[in-house]
Amino acid sequence: MYKVASVIISNSTREFDKEYDYSIPLGFEGKIIPGQRVIVPFGKANSSREAYVVDTFFREETKNLKEIKKIIDEKPVLSKQMLKLAGWIKERYICTYSDAIKCMLPPGIGVKSNRVVRMVKDDNCLKGNLRKMLDELGQMGGECEYEELKRRIDSKSYNKYIRQLEESGCIELTEEFTAKVSDKTVRVAFLALPREEVIEEIESNRIQRIQQVRILEMLLDNEFIAVADIVRFAGVSASVLDTLKKYGYIGYRDIVINRDPLKHRTIESTSPLCPTPQQDAVIGRISEVIEAGSFGEFLVHGVTGSGKTEVYLQLIQRCLEKGKQAVVLVPEISLTPQMVERFKGRFGSDVAVLHSRLSLGERYDQWKLIKGGRIKVAVGARSAVFAPFEDLGMIIVDEEHESSYKSETTPKYNAKEVARERCIQHSAVIVYGSATPSVDAYFNAIGRNWGSEEGIGLLEMTDRANRMNMPSVDIVDMRKELEDGNRSLFSRRLLEEIEKNIAAKQQTILFLNRRGYSSFVLCRSCGYTVICPNCNISLTYHSHDERLICHYCGFTTRNPEVCPKCRSNYIRHFGTGTQRVEDEISKQFPGCSVIRMDMDTTSCKNSHESILRTFREQNINILIGTQMIAKGHDFPNVTLVGVLAADSLLNTGDYRASERTFQLLTQVAGRAGRGEIPGRVVIQSYNIEDFSILTACRHDYKGFYNQEIKIRESLNYPPFSNIAVVMLSGLYDRAVFNKAKEVRENIRALGAEKDNGILVLGPSRAPISKINNKYRWRIILKSKDMDKLIGMLSEVSDRFYKKRNKINIDMSVDINPTSML
Repeated sequence: MYKVASVIISNSTREFDKEYDYSIPLGFEGKIIPGQRVIVPFGKANSSREAYVVDTFFREETKNLKEIKKIIDEKPVLSKQMLKLAGWIKERYICTYSDAIKCMLPPGIGVKSNRVVRMVKDDNCLKGNLRKMLDELGQMGGECEYEELKRRIDSKSYNKYIRQLEESGCIELTEEFTAKVSDKTVRVAFLALPREEVIEEIESNRIQRIQQVRILEMLLDNEFIAVADIVRFAGVSASVLDTLKKYGYIGYRDIVINRDPLKHRTIESTSPLCPTPQQDAVIGRISEVIEAGSFGEFLVHGVTGSGKTEVYLQLIQRCLEKGKQAVVLVPEISLTPQMVERFKGRFGSDVAVLHSRLSLGERYDQWKLIKGGRIKVAVGARSAVFAPFEDLGMIIVDEEHESSYKSETTPKYNAKEVARERCIQHSAVIVYGSATPSVDAYFNAIGRNWGSEEGIGLLEMTDRANRMNMPSVDIVDMRKELEDGNRSLFSRRLLEEIEKNIAAKQQTILFLNRRGYSSFVLCRSCGYTVICPNCNISLTYHSHDERLICHYCGFTTRNPEVCPKCRSNYIRHFGTGTQRVEDEISKQFPGCSVIRMDMDTTSCKNSHESILRTFREQNINILIGTQMIAKGHDFPNVTLVGVLAADSLLNTGDYRASERTFQLLTQVAGRAGRGEIPGRVVIQSYNIEDFSILTACRHDYKGFYNQEIKIRESLNYPPFSNIAVVMLSGLYDRAVFNKAKEVRENIRALGAEKDNGILVLGPSRAPISKINNKYRWRIILKSKDMDKLIGMLSEVSDRFYKKRNKINIDMSVDINPTSML
C-alpha cells in the first residue's frame, strides 16, 4: 500500500478546479497532512505549482501518479473545518476552491517559484552562444535568476542552450520558493558566559572600557536586548558589541517579533458595566445557548444608544469562560479603531485586529497569533470572519444590515452567511446586532417559533442605556425653501441650529451621501455632460485639485474651462458633494472648525482613526461626511445632526433603495444626543412624503418594515425569492451581447422556466453599461428555491468556461447582490 495525497492546485481556473492525486515520496511519509501547502509538478510541462493538501489515504499502486516535490508548511495553514468551509463557499458562491481559500489566508502568504541558474563547471571547449552564456554567468558570480539571464542573452534559442549546458554538466537549474510576507526578525545580543563570570570580569577590572561595561551591565538585567536598542541607549557604536562578541562575552541571534498595528495607541482597561434590565434579558437568553454548547442564531434589535456593544462584551466574556473563542465583525474600517479600543480595554492582549488597512506584515502576524492559539478574540471588517480559530464559540455581526458585508469581488460571499455556516460547523452562537435590521433578517426573526430548529431568535432593546430620550427630528421641505428664495445647500432651520451649537461649544455632524465637490459637470449651452471615456458614468468634480474623477475606474482629467463640445463658457458644476459642503460651511461660519471624512480624506493608513480622534479630542465644531460617519460612533458632545438631500438614495433603481434610506437616516440621527444633552436632528429633503423618510423621522422601524414587506411580497423580491445577476463584460459590445444571448439559451435549455420555476429576465444592458472600457450586459434570475438556483448557475458557469476558449469576455454570478448596478 502506498500513501497518496489529494490536492487542490492554487490559482487554477474553473476548468482545472478539482482534486488531483499525488504520490507521497518515502522521505515525506508522516509529514504531509491535510491543510498543508506543497509544491507539485502540474500539467504536461510539469511546471511547479503551489497546492493545498485536502486529504491523505492509501492506494495499492501509484504507477501513473506524479510525486509531491516539496512541503511548504511544517504545520497546516488550514484546519479541517476551514477546508470544509472552502468546499461550502465553492458551491454556494459558484467559485473555485482556490478563490475560497484565498479569502482564508492573509495576503502575501502565497509562494512563487523562482528558477535559478548556477554554474557547476567551466568548459573551455564551448564556443558561440554557449560560451557567451557561461561568460555572462561567470560575470554575475556564477549564479543568476533564469529570467534575468534570458533577458541578458536575448536569444530565441535560449531554452535550447540552457538544456545543452545542463546536459553537459556545466550548469544546474534549481527552484527557490519565496513569499511576499514572512516573519519579521530583529537581531539581539545576549550574554555568552554565565552571569557570575561576567560579574567577576567586571569587578576584577579585567574589562576596562566603560562602554563595554555598560553593555554587559544592561545584559545582566535582561535575557537579551535588541542590538539597535543597545546602540541607542548605551551611546556606543556597533563595533563595541562586535569586540565583546569576538572575546566571547556576548552572542547574537535573530528572534521573531510581532508587528503590532496598535502599538501607537494607549488603551485603558475597563470593567464590565452593570447591565440595564433589557441588556440583562438579552445576555441571559443568549448565555443559555452558550452554556449548552449548541448552535444558536439571534437578532438583537436595539435602538441607537441602547448599549449593544456592552452586551457583546459580556457575552464574549461568557464565551471565554467556556474556553471558546469569538469573532466580532464590524461593517467598515472606520468603525474598527473604536470597536478595537472597547474590546482591547476589556480583554487586553487577547484581542487581534483584522482589516484591509493593515500592512501585509501586520495582517500576517495577527493571523499567525490567532492560528497559534495566543489570541481569543478577533475584531475586524468582513475578512475577519475567516479568523483561524480552532474552537470558535461565537461570532457577532455588528450593524448586520450593512451592505459592506457582501464582497463585490470573486468569490462574492456574504460574511453573514459565511459566519452562520462557521457557527453551524462549530456548534457556536451567531448574534446579529442592529438598530435598523435588514428586512430579510427581521422577516426571518419575527416568525421564530422557540420550539423549532429554524429561524432567528428576536431580542429587542427599545431604551437607550443612559435613559436619554431619542433625538427630536424635524424634516424640512427644500421645495418650500426654494420657493422662498433660499438657493443655498442649507435650510434656514439647519443654519440656525448650527449657529446655536457653535455658540454653545457643542458639536455637529453633517451627513451627505456623496463625496467630491459636485456630482457632475454640465454645459448649460448645449447640454453636454462630462462623461468618463472608460465608463458610461459622469465624472465627479473635486475642488481640492481642480480635477474630474471617475469613482469607478479612477480615470481623472483637468476640469475644463470651456465646453469640449460647443466651446462655450457656460460649463458649470451641478449637484453637491462633501467638499462643496465644507466650502459652504466655511463661508457661512468664518472661524468655525470643520473636518471632513470621506473616501478622499481616508485613503492613508490610520486616517480614519486620526480624523475621529481629532474631532473628539479637539472638540471640532462640525464633522462632514458620507456613510462612514453614519453609524457606530459615540461622541457625547454631538447634539446636532443635519442630513442633506435625504432623498438622494431613493431613485437609484434598486429595490433596496427605501430600506437603505431608512437605515441611513435612522443611523445618522442616532449619533445625536448620546451624552447628557438632548439631541436634535434636521433632515432636508425634496421628497418629504416617502414612507422611508417619514418613519425614520419617527424612529419607527416596525412601521417602516410593515410597509416595505408588503411591497416586497407583491413584487416577489427577497425575502420572498432569491435574485441572481449574471453579468457578462468585454471590450466589444456586440460580442458581449451575443455571448449573453448564448448564456440565456443555455439557461433555457436547462429548463429554468419550464421545470424549475426560475424566472429569467434579459439579457439587457446593465444600468451602468460600461465600466473600465468593458461593455456590460446582464441576465436576472428570480427563484424561491436557492438550491435549484445555485445548481443551475453552477452548470451555466461550467458550460461558459468550457466554451470560452480565447474570447475575452468575462462572466460573474452574484446571488442576492447588494447592488443591482
